[in-house]
Formats: sequence, C-alpha cells, structure tokens
Amino acid sequence: MAVIFDRRLHSPSNKGDRSPHLLEWHSSQPLLAVASKDEAKDSHGAVHIHTEHGDLVKDAQIQRPTPVECLTWHPERPILAVGWRSGEITIFSLSEHDLFQQSNVHKKPLVFLVWNTTGRRLISGDKGGVMAVWSVNEEGQPHPTPLHHYRMRAPLTHCVLHVQRSESVLETYSWQGRNSSTADLFNAFFCTSNGVLHYLQEGGEHVERGKLEGKPLFLCLHPTWPTLAVVTNEMMLTQYSINSLGETSVLMNAKLSGRQKLTCLDWTYEKVLGSCAGEEVVRLWDFDRGENYTLGISTGSEIVTCFSYNSNTSTLAAGTSGGGVVMWSWNPPPTTKKRGSGDTGTHHDSLSDYWELTATTKLPGPLVQLKWDSNKGVLGANCGKEMRILTMQTTKVHYGQEVSAVQVAPAQLLVECHNTGLLHSISTDIPIRGAWVTKEHVAVWSGKKLMVFSFSQDKQQTRVVGSFATKTTAAAIHDMSVLTAEKNGIQIRTFQGTVKQVLSGGEHEGRFIALTVSGHFLAAGTDRGLVKIWDLSRREARIHEGRNLFENGPEDLEIVSVEVNSTGSHVSILCQQASSSSSSSSPTQVLLLWEVETDNVKIFIPSALSLSVQPSSSTSSSTSTSKISPLSLVALPPELPESVAQEQERLCRAIGKRTFCDGHWDSEDSRLLVLTASASTDVSSMKHKRRSTGETNTIIVVVFVAPDLNVVISDVIPLDPGHSGVVGVSIPYICCTKKIPTAAPTSVTSPQRELATVARPSMKDYVGLETSETTTLKAMADFSFHSALGNMDEAFRAIKLIKSEKVWESMARMCVRTQQLDVAAVCLGNMGNAMAAKAVRESKSIPQPEARLAILAVHLNMLNEAERLYKKSGRHDLLNKFYQASGQWEKAIEEAEHSDRMHLKTTYFNYARHAEAEEETKVAINCYTKSGTHHMQVPRMLFDSPQELEDYVIRSHDTEVCKWWAGYLESLGECDQALQFYEVAKDFPSLVRVLCSYGNFEKAAEIVEESGSRAAAYQLASRLRTEKEDVERAIHFYTKAQCYSPAIQLAKEHGLDNELMKLALLSSQEDMIEAAKHYEQSPDTQDKAIILYHKAGEMSRALELCFQLKQYDVLYQIADDLTESTSPVMIARVSSLLHYEMTVHHSLVGF
Repeated sequence: MAVIFDRRLHSPSNKGDRSPHLLEWHSSQPLLAVASKDEAKDSHGAVHIHTEHGDLVKDAQIQRPTPVECLTWHPERPILAVGWRSGEITIFSLSEHDLFQQSNVHKKPLVFLVWNTTGRRLISGDKGGVMAVWSVNEEGQPHPTPLHHYRMRAPLTHCVLHVQRSESVLETYSWQGRNSSTADLFNAFFCTSNGVLHYLQEGGEHVERGKLEGKPLFLCLHPTWPTLAVVTNEMMLTQYSINSLGETSVLMNAKLSGRQKLTCLDWTYEKVLGSCAGEEVVRLWDFDRGENYTLGISTGSEIVTCFSYNSNTSTLAAGTSGGGVVMWSWNPPPTTKKRGSGDTGTHHDSLSDYWELTATTKLPGPLVQLKWDSNKGVLGANCGKEMRILTMQTTKVHYGQEVSAVQVAPAQLLVECHNTGLLHSISTDIPIRGAWVTKEHVAVWSGKKLMVFSFSQDKQQTRVVGSFATKTTAAAIHDMSVLTAEKNGIQIRTFQGTVKQVLSGGEHEGRFIALTVSGHFLAAGTDRGLVKIWDLSRREARIHEGRNLFENGPEDLEIVSVEVNSTGSHVSILCQQASSSSSSSSPTQVLLLWEVETDNVKIFIPSALSLSVQPSSSTSSSTSTSKISPLSLVALPPELPESVAQEQERLCRAIGKRTFCDGHWDSEDSRLLVLTASASTDVSSMKHKRRSTGETNTIIVVVFVAPDLNVVISDVIPLDPGHSGVVGVSIPYICCTKKIPTAAPTSVTSPQRELATVARPSMKDYVGLETSETTTLKAMADFSFHSALGNMDEAFRAIKLIKSEKVWESMARMCVRTQQLDVAAVCLGNMGNAMAAKAVRESKSIPQPEARLAILAVHLNMLNEAERLYKKSGRHDLLNKFYQASGQWEKAIEEAEHSDRMHLKTTYFNYARHAEAEEETKVAINCYTKSGTHHMQVPRMLFDSPQELEDYVIRSHDTEVCKWWAGYLESLGECDQALQFYEVAKDFPSLVRVLCSYGNFEKAAEIVEESGSRAAAYQLASRLRTEKEDVERAIHFYTKAQCYSPAIQLAKEHGLDNELMKLALLSSQEDMIEAAKHYEQSPDTQDKAIILYHKAGEMSRALELCFQLKQYDVLYQIADDLTESTSPVMIARVSSLLHYEMTVHHSLVGF
C-alpha cells in the first residue's frame, strides 16, 4: 500500500512556449536530463540536468537553435551525449563542465546515440542513413574522426547494444582495470526504414540479420535473455533468438492488436513484453507461458499512452491520456492445486491477477513519457507542458487508543474511531511523511512542518489545534504535548510549538532518528546505536534508562524503529545492517530485545530460536549475527513440558528462516509482543521462493516475553492476503492495514477512503471474547501466558473466578493448541458442552493422542488445527472422515486415493450423495461411477429428468444401465426402442421374450442359436409350449436350455416315446423314474422302464420287472450293480437264479 508524491520541475524548460519532450536518467547516478523545445517555432532546443529531487543543476545546460532528437548518458560517468536535428552531436561532461561537439559527419537529424558498456565507444545514426562509431576518452571528448563510417541505403531508425556475456562480466571492474580490447567492443543491432535488421560486429563490419514486414517502430533487446523483439508499422511482432556471435533465428511472428498506432513497447518482468496502442489497457505477452493478457485502468474515456517498468522493484507504471498514473507490482501467489469431480489438476488464475495495484495519482496534462530511475525508485513523467518527478512512499499508518490514522493521499488522512465506528477525513496543506494518533488528536509532519488536529469520537468534527515549523523525522503525542526528534535532541512542545522541555544528549550519542510512546514511557534511538527511555508520568520527563546497543558503530548497524512496552520494562529495536544495503536488494534486518531491569540485550532470530528446542541441530545463524556479536540469542525458557516443547518446535518450523521486519507491544499487556516475519526482503529472491515452494511469504508471530529475555511462541498466523502489515496490538485485536484491492479502480483519481482502512482481526485465544470486560481479558491473558509456559497451576489460578462459558471455550481452544487434553476436559466441564465431553470420553479407545485432540478440535470448530492433528496422528481414515464431514471433498478424495484406499469407493459414494444434494449432477454421476454404484444410483437420480437419463444411458454404453433402460421402455410400451437397448446390453432372454410377444419366433430362434444363451432358449421353449406352435421345437429348445423336466412332460403328453427316452437319460433321477413309470404302463415299452429304473438306481424295481418279464440277460447286467442297499430277499433270489444259470452253462460247456 503506497501513495505517490509528485514534484514539478521548475526549470527554463517550462518557460514561455518551451515544453519538455525527452527525459533520460543516468544508470548509476541520481541525475535526470530533460530536453525541451520551442513548440511555437519548433526551432530551438535545450537540455537541462536535474537531481533526483528535481533540483536544477547549476551551469548544466546546453542550448542550440535546433531541437533535440536524442540524448543518452555515459554508462558510468556524468557525461551526456545529445543528438540534434541539425546532425550535430554534443557531449557534455558534468564533472568537468566541458562541452564537446561533432558536426562534420551527420547532416540529417540524429535518430540514435548508443554508448558501449565502458563508455569508450559511441554509435550515432541519422535519418540520412549515415552511421558512425566514435572513440571517446575518459573526459568525454570524441576523436575528431570516427573509427568507422557507414552509409546505408535507407534512413536509420533504431539501434540497441548487444552486450555479450564475456563483456557484461567486466562491468564490475574499474575503468582502468578493464582489458582494452574488451572495453572497445561495440556490437549492436540496428534497423533501417526499409525493414532490414543489421548487426554491427566488433571489427566494424555489419551484416544483415533479418528482413521485416514494414518500417520498424520499436527495437527491444532483452537485458538478460538472448531475445530481440521488433515491431513494425504493420503491427507485426517478430521475436528473434540470438547466439553469442549475434546470429539470429526467428522464434515467432505475430500480429499485434490495437485500435491505433503502437505508442510504447518494452520488456517487463522476466520474458514478458508490454505494449500499448491507443487502448484502455497495457497488453502483456508472456513468451515463457505462451499467454497474453491485459492490465486495465477502466476509466472509460482515458487510454494508456506510455508505460515504464522498474526491474529492481518489479513495478510497472502506466500513464494515461487524462494525466493518470497507475502502478502495479508483480506479485505471483503461491501455486495451488484444485480438484474437480475427483480428478487432480492444476488451477491457473489469469496472469493479470498476479499484478497487484499499488498506487494511483493524477497529473496535469496527458502523459507523453514515463521513465524509472531504478536505483532510487524515482519516476520521471513528461506531461507535455511540464515535467514531474514521482516518488512512492509506503502509506503512513498509526494505531493507538482504539483509533487508527491511515494516509490515503499525499496530503490526506482517514481517521477511524473503532469504538464508535466514526470516520474522519482530514486534509492537510503539507505532504504527509509521518502520523501519530491518540484518542482525540492526530499529528502529521512533512520534515519541514508539523500540524496537530483534534477530532470527536461521536460526531463529524475536526479542526486544526496547532502547527509549527520543524525538521523532525519522527514525532509522537503524549497527553497534550508533541514530542519531536530534531537535530539538537527530543523537544517536548505544546500543540502550537512552544518548547516545554528539551531531552538532549551529548554529541557522541548521535542524532535521534526514531521514537515511540507507550503508556507513560518514551523510547528513542539515535543514529549511533544509543537507545534511551524517559518516564513521562510527571510534569517533566525523567531519564529512565539508556543503553548503547552495539559497539561496532553505525557502519555495521543502524536503528530503523524502536518500540517500548506499556511498563517500560522491555524494548524491541529493529535494526538493519547498513553494509548490506545496495541498489538491488534491501538491507538485512535484525530484531533486538532489551530487558531494562537487567540491562540485557539479545538478538531475536527465528531460525536460532528453534535451536533451543533441538540442541543437536546445526546452526546457520552465525553469518546473520556476525555483525552484532558478542550479543547472545533469544531462546525458549528452559525445562518446558514435553507437550509444550513439541508445540514450540512446530511453531518454530512454521516460522522457518524468515526474518522479523516489524514488532508491536500490546497497549496493556507488557509481556505480549506481536512480530511480522518475512521470508526475504529481496524482491527477486522472495518471489522466486514463493513460486518454487508455494509458502506464504509474510506471517504474524505472537510471542510472550518471559524473564531473562526468554520467549515462548503463542501463535503463528499467515498474514491475510488482503492485509499489508500489522500496525498495532490491543487485546483482543491485532490491528492490520488493508491493501488496495487488486482490481483496477474505476478512475485513477477516485478517492481511496474506502480502499485503505485498518482491520482488527481477533487473536485466536480471544475469539468470542471481544466484548468481554477488562478483568476477563486480563485473566485470559494471564492464562495464555502461563499455559504457554506449561505452568497449568498458575494458569487455572488466574481464571478460577471466571464463570463465562466463552472464556472457558477460548481456554479449551488454547489447550488444543498446547496439546493438553486433560486440561481441556476441565474446560469442557465448565463450558457445559456435553456433546464434546462425550466425544472426548469415547475417544479414549483411540491410541493416538493427536487423534483424540483432533476430535476435540472439531467440536470446538478448530478445523485447521483438527486437520493438522489428524495428519500428525497418521489416522488417515479419521482424516478422510473429517474432510467429508467438513465438506472438503477434494481433500477427502485425495486422501482416500493416496492413504486410505480401503475407503476409496465409500468416499466417492458419499461425495456423489453430497453432489446430488447440491444439484451438481455431472459430479454426482462421475463419483457414482467411480464408487461402482452407478447402475442403480444414477437412474434413480435422473428418473425425474427423462431426457437427461436417456442421454446418460446412450453415453454410458454400460450393459446394466442399458438393460434397466430397456426394461423401463418396455414398461412404457416402447418395445421397438426396448429391443435396441436389450441388444446393446446383450440381454438375450429379454430380447427373445419381447420377440415372442410379437410372434416373431423365427427371429427369436436365430438369436438363441447365435448367442447360445440357455436362458433365452428356455424363454423361447416356454413360449412355443404355451402357443402350441411346434412341440418338437419346444422340446429342442428345452434341451438346449438343459431344462429336461418340461421337455419330458411335453414328450409324455404328446406320446413322443423316442424323445422321452433320450431326454430321461439326460435328466435327473426323478425324471428317469417318472419316465420309467410311463414306460411300465405299456407292455411294449417295459424293457425301457427296466433300463431307466436301473439308471435311476431303483434296483429292486428293475429286478422285479426282470423277473416278471423273464429278462434274464438284463438281469445278469443288473447283478453287477447290486449294492448293500438292495433287499436281501432280492439278492438271494438273484443268486439262486444266477447259480442255476451258471450250472447249466458249465454243463453245456462240459458236454
């Protein structure tokens, strides 16, 4: 969240009819060159040089009776080369105030001037097609004659230097230390108006590298990647890849969109090319991802005219035709995965969502040109008639005494009274560089002046109560006094500026650069590392304590901010290592804690804090603390209970290797310190890490500071994506500033009163207690402190008189986080939560303590904590049920697929029932199918939607579903369609049944013969028997179906004795006996009865018939099959008969 300050350049360029038309920043020095021309005559040109603050550099101007066409700074020295319309080249040395000129080569207007990386070669080109390479000495004086001179066949248009890798490495060396041959390299690409791309080689030769469609409008070489982009007047974009020899190959040709002529083209983040062409958007083309998208301003009438990208801060600034400036910051979120319908996939947001809107402003006149000074983060803006310098400042916010003050514009504040909900908008006549708010007053200052306003808590009333001149860089309000940090010390003034007291130190102590007030204590830090505390409770401030934090001096560390707690017992000091400051990265920040009573100072480093939990781990903090040794490190209290130590270890892992970048003490509880920790302060490394690991960059760490500067972590909270940081702490709230919404505003000049306010989320331990009395909140704070240390006796003693169920519920939540289930049971009893208490008792059979805690967490609506505990317990089945019960179906399915496959189909079925209840039909069908229950469940679900049901049946090609659908159609009398689906389902019995109902027995018989289906054969045989069409065919199909009983019955009824014998022999014993009885009734077929009785095992009846019919030959055969179950009388009779037969046989043989 930021605001933009703009400053108009007051220079001769803005006088009369002159207007600026070109601007150029120096690449390494805070210098801005502005070229102006006479709009009326178009015959006069001038160049003036300004500082980064907009001040005009004296004796640094160049004038000619002809307009300026191009200008460029030397890559290292304050030397400026200017090309004029007359063809003249002038080189101005700011340090020596020397001016050199060359006018003997170019006679046409110059179109480009390009230095090589060392500044010893200058390439010039004009509209007449003449190009030259000049040798320039260290003072900026060119050689009288060029090293190389070229005359092209067409006018020149563009030129970009091709920096080879071997050359770029040498940029870190001094001028004198460079190899002379390397320092003279001037490889470059240049274009002519006939669309030819040339390459200028180091030896001075130039070769053709490509042919373009139309006249080149823009030529952009990527600063780090070997990629060249060219756009022509036909709006054709050509992308080339380049090797180390300058040889090109076409990667892509594309037609750019746009209603008008292209006005700006440049590289932005990584391989993203930006353009604007008379539209309300900046178009971005991501070559790596192969996507293009837009950033819109949505103004309706304004169009984007220009833009500029700052690679150091990843900030894109766009200017509009109405004078608007919009700034976005490239801020990709963590990679997320999203599951749909049971399938895994990666969810891609629009790339435009990764650009976060950071600031907007309005300037007079349409924007012609924008250009960043990347070193200082300053933006130069050409508004046509005047030039402006824009600087971004982080929004100034302060919170105190239930009131917040938020800067919403360079000279405007929004004051919000949180107790009453009243908002005050305060406009000032100074640019706001800082603010401090109390219950009834707010002070703002600019570095030159300070103003104090009063406001009402219950009505819209504000007024100025005082203002005075002061060069303070930090200020605060206490009671009815203003405290300002000035050159000679801290001055205590009235609101009107009258000095009441001066708190000064010796010259050796340094200048005060940071101060704060909490309760009745003032703390301030100097630029030499001294921190002092004063007691403001009496009429005059008294020194309370002082301490020099480090002995190495300000070259090692410098104080950024100081915070003191409400009792003055502890001070937190945020420092930065000044030696690590550079233009490309932010200084490394370090947090120090000072215990005033013991005069003990320690360094608070999160990664080192975890070492006190795991002493065996190797430390990686030596590098971070080398600058501030011999100070010791903040550690956890010794001898923590095991459950508390485990929780502290988990919280330390959650902090990781982040560093603290901000800290705030609670306004009442002197033990509570809330810190903001960030993974990296370097833009590029931070974003790379977020893309690779997907972790949240900024978190809020809530800690309690115990005696001897031991700390215990109470909570680690990811910073809400809609918040930009913490500005204060007041139990039960953590106060955070809200970000500007990422969507583009309806107007770049729209007020931001509703876009930048302070949110007050409750701490986890105080959810539901926001309206509690002060005594209740204090008791809860004591309980939190002692339970965090594992001292439960003191914790319960602190809340023994509390009767509020909400308080006990909050304490139960706290016990879940500290893994104290026995204490939580006590809290449940005081809450009167019988259901939760029952669940805890029943969970005793679960062996994993984490799983039991998770069950309690669910009943306390601590779903995130429950999920973490289930994972830690390894109970994937319970975790799966938890996901289902909490409606997290994607996670439930993922858990079942990877770790709980036993319940995979059940999970899919439950998800299908949920989706059906939510009328998500497609998801339900997919999940019913994966659960294996779609045969019944999908037709049931779609029964009231016949068309959807029919479409599903046709798409599914499932035999069971088609069979059901065919039966349903048959029930409706649509037998023709039913036959089609019976055939698809290969339900031959139903197919034959329907055909027989139509009397189509021949077709039915064909299906039976082709399919070989026994059930279909039975259906056909039964129908033939009923219709009495063909008894023999009925018997045939009964036989094919292996249903012999009805076939035997038919044969008996119709006297088919031959068929009967065949069928009986194939059938069961019962059927054989029935057939034998049938044959026994006729004298001609009684021999068949004997055979059937024999086959059926009825030996006695078979023997009786043999004796009756004197069938002795058959009797002999049956005798071999006699068993123990045969009647003894029958056996004796057979034996006597067989004995007689054998005697006769032997007699005949003997005879």
